[in-house]
Amino acid sequence: MRWRCVWLCFLALSVASVIDVQARLVGNHVSSICSTWGREHFKTFDGDVYQFPGMCEYNLASDCHESYQDFSVHMKRIDKDGNPTVSHVVVTINDLLFYLTKDMITVNNLPVKVPYYNAGVQVEQNSVYIKLQSKVGITVMWNGDDAVMVELDTDYANRTCGLCGDFNGVSVQNEFIHKGRKISPIEFGNKHKVHRPNDDCEDPYEEEDESLEAVLDSCKEFQTTCNQMLRSEPWSSCTTLINPEPYIQTCVQDMCGCANRTNDFCVCSTLSEFSRQCSHAGGQPPNWRTPQFCAKQCPFNMVYKESGSPCMDTCTLLDTGSLCEDHKMDGCFCPPGTVFDDISMRGCIAQSECQCKHNKIYNSGEVYRQDREECTCVEGRWACESLQTPATCAVEEGSHVTTFDGKTFTFHGDCYYTLAKVESKDHASPKFTLLVQLVPCANQEFDTCLKSLKILLNNDRNNVLMFTSDGKVKQNMQTISLPYHSDDINIFHASSFHILLQTSFGLQIQIQHVPVMQVYVSLEQSYRAKTRGLCGNYNMALSDDMKTPQGMVEGTAATFSNSWKANLMCPDREERLEDPCSLSVENEWYAKHWCALLLNPDSTFAQCHSAVDPDMYYKRCTYASCNCEKSQDCLCAIFSSYARACASKGVILTDWRENVCDKYTRSCPASQIFSYKHQRCQLTCKSLGIKQPSCTSDFLPVDGCSCSKGLYLNENGICVPMAKCPCYHNEVYIKSGKSINIKDEHCVCTNGMLHCHSWRVHPSTCYFPKVFFNCSAASTRDLGLRCARTCLNLDSNDCESTECESGCRCPADLLDDGKGSCVKENECPCQHNGHIYSPGSQIPDQCNICTCKSGSWECSKNKCSQTCIIYGSGHYNTFDQRTYGFQGHCSYVAVKNKCGNKTVQDNFGVITENVPCGSTGTTCSKTVRIQLGQKEIKLSKGNYDEVDLGHGAEIQYRIRKVGLYVVVESAIGLTVMWDGKTTVRIILEPQHSGEVCGLCGDFNGDGQNDFTTQGQLVVSNPIEFANSWKVSSECLDVETNADPCGARPNRLHWAQKMCSIIIGKTFQDCHNKVAPLPFYENCVRDSCACDSGGDCECFCSAVAAYAQACNEASVCVAWRTPEICPVFCDYYNSPDECKWHYNPCHTPCYKTCLNPEEKCSKLLPNLEGCYPVCPEDKPIFDEETGMCVEECPGCFYNNTRYEEDEVIYNPLRVKGQPQPHSVHQLRPLLLAEKGSPQPHRCVHQLDLLPQEAATATVLHPQLTCAAAAGGAATATPHLQPPYLLLQLRAPAPIYSCTSCLHPLKGSHTRIYSPPRWTCY
Repeated sequence: MRWRCVWLCFLALSVASVIDVQARLVGNHVSSICSTWGREHFKTFDGDVYQFPGMCEYNLASDCHESYQDFSVHMKRIDKDGNPTVSHVVVTINDLLFYLTKDMITVNNLPVKVPYYNAGVQVEQNSVYIKLQSKVGITVMWNGDDAVMVELDTDYANRTCGLCGDFNGVSVQNEFIHKGRKISPIEFGNKHKVHRPNDDCEDPYEEEDESLEAVLDSCKEFQTTCNQMLRSEPWSSCTTLINPEPYIQTCVQDMCGCANRTNDFCVCSTLSEFSRQCSHAGGQPPNWRTPQFCAKQCPFNMVYKESGSPCMDTCTLLDTGSLCEDHKMDGCFCPPGTVFDDISMRGCIAQSECQCKHNKIYNSGEVYRQDREECTCVEGRWACESLQTPATCAVEEGSHVTTFDGKTFTFHGDCYYTLAKVESKDHASPKFTLLVQLVPCANQEFDTCLKSLKILLNNDRNNVLMFTSDGKVKQNMQTISLPYHSDDINIFHASSFHILLQTSFGLQIQIQHVPVMQVYVSLEQSYRAKTRGLCGNYNMALSDDMKTPQGMVEGTAATFSNSWKANLMCPDREERLEDPCSLSVENEWYAKHWCALLLNPDSTFAQCHSAVDPDMYYKRCTYASCNCEKSQDCLCAIFSSYARACASKGVILTDWRENVCDKYTRSCPASQIFSYKHQRCQLTCKSLGIKQPSCTSDFLPVDGCSCSKGLYLNENGICVPMAKCPCYHNEVYIKSGKSINIKDEHCVCTNGMLHCHSWRVHPSTCYFPKVFFNCSAASTRDLGLRCARTCLNLDSNDCESTECESGCRCPADLLDDGKGSCVKENECPCQHNGHIYSPGSQIPDQCNICTCKSGSWECSKNKCSQTCIIYGSGHYNTFDQRTYGFQGHCSYVAVKNKCGNKTVQDNFGVITENVPCGSTGTTCSKTVRIQLGQKEIKLSKGNYDEVDLGHGAEIQYRIRKVGLYVVVESAIGLTVMWDGKTTVRIILEPQHSGEVCGLCGDFNGDGQNDFTTQGQLVVSNPIEFANSWKVSSECLDVETNADPCGARPNRLHWAQKMCSIIIGKTFQDCHNKVAPLPFYENCVRDSCACDSGGDCECFCSAVAAYAQACNEASVCVAWRTPEICPVFCDYYNSPDECKWHYNPCHTPCYKTCLNPEEKCSKLLPNLEGCYPVCPEDKPIFDEETGMCVEECPGCFYNNTRYEEDEVIYNPLRVKGQPQPHSVHQLRPLLLAEKGSPQPHRCVHQLDLLPQEAATATVLHPQLTCAAAAGGAATATPHLQPPYLLLQLRAPAPIYSCTSCLHPLKGSHTRIYSPPRWTCY
């Protein structure tokens, strides 16, 4: 009676079950799954179902193909209340051993909390399952009771052993028929016992085979019940996919062997397993459980379902179903119309009740304000409005520049440079120019200091304000005291460290002079697109910030900054490529020790980490601390820069000087005395060298710190005697007794004054047409060569010099062309990347053409496609050229066009998944999923698979191999390139500008808003940003980016040595076009990371990334050698041929059977790799055979080859394509059918009528027409198309691939020609 109630309850609920709408077409993957359940039942990968009652520990599945195992899964059962239960599962993956019990999980014998992630393995636990998933291709799930499931990638086919079988796709064979002998399940199971030390577990006895019929006869009373349950109508979608008979028999065995007939276990376990197998097969099992029968409890207000997507929508992750790759499974899910609250953990709620989170939780309607936006939380997403706040350009630590648009670069200057040349924003406000003086600080060439800032209002040289690094303010070289006030300007001490300039026309400048000079220039939004110079053009686009005065965008900081020098006599500076910390171990230790305070989660700086990413400042800190002669000053300057950046975000840091940089907060220096009555004049060493009358001491005494009588205050704030005073020239200090060359004079410093003598005489004769300029005969305002107007300095009002220089210069009506000649202004050449181009020259700039006209570049204004690059150990470069690092270990949205609540017609998305790159925890992007409407292309392990998603638009695309890359090109302007390893390049055409989102940014030109989360909030921290774009809510958030070189310091020297190829001579031709240092730093990081095999792969991928960037900048570098990252193209050659060759920069298109016209996508750059070189007599490469051919066999349509006699239907009416106007549009042209030729006529292809197009067959294109349209047809070869030889037939929709017949030589004469399409 008990079992009858079971059946009735089961049937009643099954009929009322609800079928969910599938978000994705589910494939049948039952053959990749092995499982065990209930009363010791097993299903092998190959589909055998058997019973094995062993209670020892057994090998369920392991990799047995090689001597080294990738994985193994062991399990052990115990008897619990009369029911067999799995007591523990042991999973070994590489060096990690996971011991799973219901109450505890250990890894390598240490207990861990879930969710847990390490080295590509994630362990999580929900209300139903403990799930272990590894990137090696194995998933293990255990319900904590009787059921264990193992799923493997097909890579392990025919490679496994254990109770799950050999995974060879053939049932019974090798498992239960071994060498021709049939073996019992018990004998098979006993062979896979795991022998443990001191384990006295006994094997189950092998008994004489009892026939299945005899077993079923004794349990016949249960046959009907099990049969009715599993063959009922609610299970119909399952029974059509899975044979229910084995599960009916296990159901009978369970019920028959149950001692306690009231125990649900006797029937629930097999029903549960059949339900799971149904989901795996793509079916929809009914929700067959009731509160009285096999009930499952769920947390919160969740409901139990037999089949649902594990990628559940949450408040922070919506629309996960369309991106989810995981299979459907049973478990606890939110009811329809609700999402899970993963912010406040309130269970399942309506989306309208969702909160937002950023540092804290915000309820719907609450407002969060940051520097550029005011955001309101609306139903779990942020709705933001831009604020009209000023933008800031900064020059920090003497060499680090941040533009108004947020681009950062490093430049070690030695001259005056135009920081910002600003146009008037209206008729009332002035235009102005800001000049900065950058010079080497002391004895080190690349130890750069900002020495002064000059402001020219309306470019009036008689009204110049100057701020110097010693804290002085001068107007027209006369020191002024603060506070200072004029009509539009106020200058005052904001503190003893900072001077502030405020204006009435929207300019504000903060000048810091302790410990080193730093400048922050802020401009109101009304100045957008009205600036030029080192601060960029303030147009909210990073890509064109490095624009020269001539209007060309440079590729490196050095070439860009050199173009803005205000004195052409200054030499061009080169980019520094070596790491200053590599020059001194002591400096490196010092830098890393103190700079680590920026990253320390327990330091004062930690409270700002979520607002300002400290990583960039940490890099600056180590660089500057190693580079500066005064390490502490530079260290403290970086800390103050970070503190200022935090303040700009509303985070005020206090007490950060308590343990570092505290010397600036103490009283007077030890060498000085404090007095209330100092009354000395000329008390500094600097004053000794000033050539002006000495001051008098007729002023009132003042208090403060000063030197004793007879001593002078030097540049370090130390009191020294006159004999030890340094000298001062051009904002540079020269030590006593040291010398310096000033122009053509050699000067020695003595008693604070420079004593000079000349060592070279200026020539007074010049080569025509230049004339000699003599400073002694010139007016006081003419500075000679210093500020001569040239073709490279047409804006001569930017020139900065106080001294005249004699020499040869061009006459007044001519300009120096930079090559030693004089030309008229309209004949001026242009400069780019260190090269000079003659007038009229044209050079490409992405998709634009730039023409040199009168010394300036004039470029077309086309909007270009842009590329997002992901490579190596999580290095990202967005469409808008913002770079960052993120080492996530899950699947993330790189780019998609379905953003927020927007609906799109041709939806697309690119999802990248990272896998470990060694034991350091760093990750590499190696798996790519490309969703194009209803199709998904998965690139993994060097291959690709195509999957039908079951929904979405039909989007045309093609996949091909180009060099080292697999290229996916679509008809909607998306192209994805993958090198088969760690590099992914995503190219978007301009129509997608501002319409996408993800880790690659929004492609709107403004890199500052690229860190927009999935909740539509712009954040500063790249980790917070990237975590928001994970595909599954089950994925763990990344907390910090790993430092592989810090974790493996022994690999650092090797990595630096290998990666030095990037900054060495091999790539020197590219250094002026593509900045090498970011690629070098990433190379070192990646090479440190790959410490468990693949060392060279990580290094080679990093170098290849720079080589490809150079390639796209039109610099081809053949960097690979037999010793360094060789590419073995000869592998593809037959023993007697040499067809395949390596090419570092090959065009992506060449003549092939599928592309005989060599048509090439304008999006694709030249790519390195192995390419065929076909001889002249066989010029076409056949992709299918890998051979060079004279003619391609088969017929081709829509990038598909068809063999002879293949037939296709309605090829002209392809969905989504327009109907061609004439038959001749097919390639190749259609030919006559076999059999007697029909009458022919000649017709011009433009005169072909639509009805004729449907009935005509175009003969072989080699057979031309002899007469004009309508004339007789002959085989004379001299008259070429567009006249076509037609054969009229009745309309028919079928095309057949046949060999060509010559229609004029008889109906049965075959000529030697490849097959072509024939219409019937």
